[in-house]
Amino acid sequence: MSRFVHIVTSMTLVFVLSGCDRHADEKRRVEETVRRYNQLLAQGYESLNMTPLTEVAEMEQATKVYSHMAALGEARTRMIPALREIAFSDFRFPNVSSASVRTREVWDFRHLNIDTGKVTRDEKGVVYHLAYRLALKGDRLMVREVKSVEAGN
Repeated sequence: MSRFVHIVTSMTLVFVLSGCDRHADEKRRVEETVRRYNQLLAQGYESLNMTPLTEVAEMEQATKVYSHMAALGEARTRMIPALREIAFSDFRFPNVSSASVRTREVWDFRHLNIDTGKVTRDEKGVVYHLAYRLALKGDRLMVREVKSVEAGN
């Protein structure tokens, strides 16, 4: 009888622990997509080309970012961002084809004059609290929207 109780207890523990984070694969995939988004975003600002961002961002979101980059370019400024830290929280999966997550991100920004290459401004440790909405398109998870949110909300 004790062997039976041990087996049942062990199986129950396995089921309980596996159920604690049944979205582990989805969370990993969301994190990978957001990290790739940020990598391509930084590269896009540096190269003045946001086209590669469409690998992980829907067109509407990529267009918003492109508009900001273009405004900097018109001011003859190139921004070189560097993501220093990112922490994920509040994962949500409302259905099988969408997800959302909040991040706390710490960025450094160097602004260069396009014509002279001289640094016009350096910003260190800029903290953003962001909410990402993602959607499944075919077999790829895409960033649909990124919004700034207040810390703790």
